[in-house]
Amino acid sequence: MKKQIDNFTFNDTKNKVAVDYKLTTKDKFDIILTFTIGVTLSVATFYLLKQGFKTTSYIVIAGGLIFAFQAVLQLISALSRFFQPTKNLLVIDKNTKTLISKSNPLTSKIISLHDIETIIISGQNEKLFFGSKNRMTRTYCTVTAKVRNKSDERLFTINSNRFLRPSSQKVETELYSKAKRLTLELNNHLKSKYKWSGYNDV
Repeated sequence: MKKQIDNFTFNDTKNKVAVDYKLTTKDKFDIILTFTIGVTLSVATFYLLKQGFKTTSYIVIAGGLIFAFQAVLQLISALSRFFQPTKNLLVIDKNTKTLISKSNPLTSKIISLHDIETIIISGQNEKLFFGSKNRMTRTYCTVTAKVRNKSDERLFTINSNRFLRPSSQKVETELYSKAKRLTLELNNHLKSKYKWSGYNDV
């Protein structure tokens, strides 16, 4: 049996429940935008450092290093989202009573269903540029499993479908609604508690 919730698909069979994720146009746009910002900052870093070393200006060199830090953050963010697994993002094995979470293409985490106490949804408003008052932000939700006697394990990220931000409240409301529907469907199989922790600035 299949159940579609926006760009997430729950495939429920006799032996397992697999959750697949399909990149939306907004996801692809965000990846391209983040990568473009990273490349632009890299070019700016090169010219700032070149000019700084040429004139022995420590202020320019410091500015170049700040740009370099920002460039690395943006490029890592873009690449990690580009290579994020979409097939079998989560698998609930009914025979072994385990949850398999594939957070990246190379590794996966196996969690016993008995050890999962709570599924936590938390909203994030991530700054694309640090130190700017009128900054661009990326708003998204993360779904995390609180595991007994272990640190919390991130299961997946839910992105907004909106290209424009009519207001941060509308984006946050849309994301919370989507995250709640996904979590309630997930809890039909996990039988765990549900918790909303609100939105935080990152």
